Amino acid sequence: MTTILHADEVTLLVTDRPASASITDTYPIDLADRDEAREALADLRRDGALTLVGIEFDDPEEVNSRIVLRGADLAAAAFVDRGGHRIDADRVLDRFDELAHVELTEA
Repeated sequence: MTTILHADEVTLLVTDRPASASITDTYPIDLADRDEAREALADLRRDGALTLVGIEFDDPEEVNSRIVLRGADLAAAAFVDRGGHRIDADRVLDRFDELAHVELTEA
């Protein structure tokens, strides 16, 4: 089964220290406001390189609940641009303006 999340429903979780990043070491980048997201990423990049380590979104089956996909679970997410082409996870931060949706595939 595949679930489609519009990009505006997704929060990117980024860090400047991916090797030791716990959930508390991540910065949330909410894609609902692309201008704000662009500014936040620019501010964070001034402090060093950033890595996408997860995504967060509302649970479609449970009200007031959020789902976080990190690490190996992030492999279930396919990032897709407006033209229907996949964006590699390591390129999402550079191309987030082009991100149309995220496809989640259950194992």
